[in-house]
Amino acid sequence: MDPRDKEAIERLIRKLTTAMRVLGVSNREVERRIGLSPSYLSRLFNGLIELRVEHVLAISRAIGLSPGELFALAYPQQGEPPSEAAARLRKVLEDLALPLPAPPTSESKPLSDEELDRRIEAAVLKAMAENDPGN
Repeated sequence: MDPRDKEAIERLIRKLTTAMRVLGVSNREVERRIGLSPSYLSRLFNGLIELRVEHVLAISRAIGLSPGELFALAYPQQGEPPSEAAARLRKVLEDLALPLPAPPTSESKPLSDEELDRRIEAAVLKAMAENDPGN
């Protein structure tokens, strides 16, 4: 296992256990809420059971946090610039955003499925061309 993955897993476990402690929710209560056997979380948190994404999602929801809130606690924004991959992805997603249509009037007609498909295809092709490293 990549040491960075091990560190990330340990970080998530620390954030989950800290949140549980601060919120006053015991292992036993979380196990009950998500249908796990007794001492399952102790084994999971001690590394005897491999932590999976499903565990993180279920435990965060069982203690009242959305997965996004948990990850924001585990990885707060620290003013670091985004990675190249994140910057490229953000650019493509911004380019794909279709403008919201004007509210319908008695004279306006909705876009046909064909026209919507054509606009999406054009936006994707434009974004791909702009983000092609060969250009």
